[in-house]
Amino acid sequence: MLALERHRRLLDLLNKQGGVRTAAVARTLGVTEETVRRDFEKLEAEGALLRSHGGAVRLEVMRREFPATERAEQHAAEKLQIARAAVARIKPGQTIFFDASTTSLQVARLLPDQPLTVLTNALQTALVLSEKPAIHVAVLGGNLIASSQSCTGWPAEQMLELFRIDAAYISCRGLDADRGPSEATEEQARLKRRVVGCAEEICLLADASKVGPSSSFFFAKNSDIDVWITDREPARPFQSALTSHGVRIEIAPNP
Repeated sequence: MLALERHRRLLDLLNKQGGVRTAAVARTLGVTEETVRRDFEKLEAEGALLRSHGGAVRLEVMRREFPATERAEQHAAEKLQIARAAVARIKPGQTIFFDASTTSLQVARLLPDQPLTVLTNALQTALVLSEKPAIHVAVLGGNLIASSQSCTGWPAEQMLELFRIDAAYISCRGLDADRGPSEATEEQARLKRRVVGCAEEICLLADASKVGPSSSFFFAKNSDIDVWITDREPARPFQSALTSHGVRIEIAPNP
């Protein structure tokens, strides 16, 4: 297969899926993984994609906020795996925060009905938790963002100051080894930055697809993260970079 045809097919896959894995592309195209990696390098230099840990993503995937229904379908099995591990960390009597990520939504669905105070800016998460009588839910009000079905802005940020937050469970659009986690919109990044400053413990919920590429707005340093729960062990250099900042990496069991 000529390189031009290979690049066309690779970009077709990327446009359909939003992100691709090196090994999967190699199998589909019948070439070696090294060939695919060289293709990624060339196409990234041309501005056609963005390389990520173990694959590549469309540039706009990292730069804009997608609807919650669409995000829920991406890496669903990995999010469920991470959510199970997060639930195991939550203890009765705590005050915790859930962001508007679909991974946090999975945590809310799996959470047993036990005495807790949960702060969230996510409407779907609040509705799920409303069916569990022992859980007190405080919804952060503010400007409604239709795509993420969440609230952001000054009112939401100010409401955070009223609570002592034992642990915050947040996700991100990208996780950079040097600069930390990032978000696609300034509004979500501002709120998460305020959460990072308020919570006693920051628990990052991010699957392997988030490793490497960065989105538009950084909201924390790696040193702000206490625990990173992910679905599989990251590459050794990336792992070393985060642990050097004091991040504890927890690999969620895959049942």
